[in-house]
Amino acid sequence: MTVAGAYIGKCREDEARLSDIARGNKRKDGGMRSYKIMGALLVLWVGFGTQVFAGQMEPSEFAQGVEYTLLMSKNDKVCKHMLTMFNQDLVKFGTEKYDEHDEFRLIGWKKETVTRMDGDREVMDLVEVAQFDIDNDGKMNLVFRRTGPVSGYDRDTLYIFPSLGPSEKRWTLMEITHSPGRISHDGYFLLSQSRAGNKKSSTIPSMASISRLEPFVLEGTVYVALRPLYELASGTDPVTEFSKVLVITKYRGGKYGGGPDPDEKESGKRDDVCYLKVRTEPFSGGQ
Repeated sequence: MTVAGAYIGKCREDEARLSDIARGNKRKDGGMRSYKIMGALLVLWVGFGTQVFAGQMEPSEFAQGVEYTLLMSKNDKVCKHMLTMFNQDLVKFGTEKYDEHDEFRLIGWKKETVTRMDGDREVMDLVEVAQFDIDNDGKMNLVFRRTGPVSGYDRDTLYIFPSLGPSEKRWTLMEITHSPGRISHDGYFLLSQSRAGNKKSSTIPSMASISRLEPFVLEGTVYVALRPLYELASGTDPVTEFSKVLVITKYRGGKYGGGPDPDEKESGKRDDVCYLKVRTEPFSGGQ
């Protein structure tokens, strides 16, 4: 099993646990249903987690040394605009401040309560919802965003209902997680050096480990910024390189990332526009 394959397997395992929460599946003792993880994958994940969390960076450190560099661009106008925006945020705030920019505010997220089962009890949960043309096909889509914590940081899943407008419907979490379209926190394979037309000396990693999902609008086109948890990236393990690439893509439809059904085939389509690589340590020239 490759490092990338093992990492994706762990991401899908985590998504299955979240889906169990939506269903309300519990053991009789009240705990979540247990999962068996292959020994090699468990060793990889535990080793990665120990190494990463020990080197976790605080926001005050970001402003002193962290910045994005352009790793791949298929649209310089878009990529350089977002590169400048994110780097200015890092200097000013120590992290990206999406709600400071019209590009992200145009999405118009609103909080909404949904219901889910907790064993035999119906409980309330909180999601975000917005209506926008996420796949740029000229039709509005209803999009839900569910955010969950990982080591004190957020990770997102977007649930997409094509050509569906707002309604007074009382949604359940089970209905949302079975959406026709989805973009989930996960490991995403990247374009190869040749397919990306990349002429830079920097090598594109085989994949990116995505946690934050931030759609935005630029000159009438909707993009999605797929952000890694670079705060947790440290050490020399190859897995940490997956947590240093932010992807800006155009979603075309289908499902990306782990979902509620373990045997579900991935059907997602996207056009990657930019890869930005983050430096997580102070530097003085060079890559």
